[in-house]
Amino acid sequence: MHSLGVLLFVCPAWHTSKWRKSAVSAIVLTANHCISARDQILREIFSNSLAHRDYSSGYAAKFVIEKDRMYTENANRSHGHGTLQLSSFEPFAKNPPISKVFREIGLADELGSGMRNTYKYTKLYSGGTPEFIEGDIFRTVIPLAPIAVEKVGPPDKHQDRTQDRTQDRTYDAILAFCIEPHSKVEILEYCGYKSSKKFTQNYLRPLLNEGKLKMTLSDKPTSRYQKYITVKNDK
Repeated sequence: MHSLGVLLFVCPAWHTSKWRKSAVSAIVLTANHCISARDQILREIFSNSLAHRDYSSGYAAKFVIEKDRMYTENANRSHGHGTLQLSSFEPFAKNPPISKVFREIGLADELGSGMRNTYKYTKLYSGGTPEFIEGDIFRTVIPLAPIAVEKVGPPDKHQDRTQDRTQDRTYDAILAFCIEPHSKVEILEYCGYKSSKKFTQNYLRPLLNEGKLKMTLSDKPTSRYQKYITVKNDK
């Protein structure tokens, strides 16, 4: 019997557990509940790594987090070489018994759903397009937006300055995004936050008070149709 192998976590500049706890996670509203786009991406790429691995290989599976991307590498029984395209790829069960178990315990859906779901949630999470590169080593590459990783990192003596820079970058991101009017939910999703109360207190309210941001319905601040737009500086 082959062991499941070892999944190595290589995380330059950040500790993986810290990233898992504090990295920004876009919250996606479905018909019945809210889900984390980040967690869905991790579910798919880890499940795929285990379900489609070539267990006869001694190559250690890897999960690497970098500043602008995260990716997995995994031993693979290749059925071709090159980047797979969502519109034309043909799913192939490399370990049918394992795939069946994963489907039964809810870690996988139908064959080929992993790639489709990863595309879907990466678009929601970072706005980028994932890459699936077929070869003897299969690679899945997930692009990361700066807003998704800017809060990551262990505390150190420069933590206060880092937090100030993070806050400034979030202010800049909001103002750039709100060149066109957007609702609070849209701004939250764009910036990757889930606590509306804290986000309003830490970011929206200061920008409104400074006159850098304004409500489109200023006479109805609690309206469900309320949106926010950046105040243009004509000076």
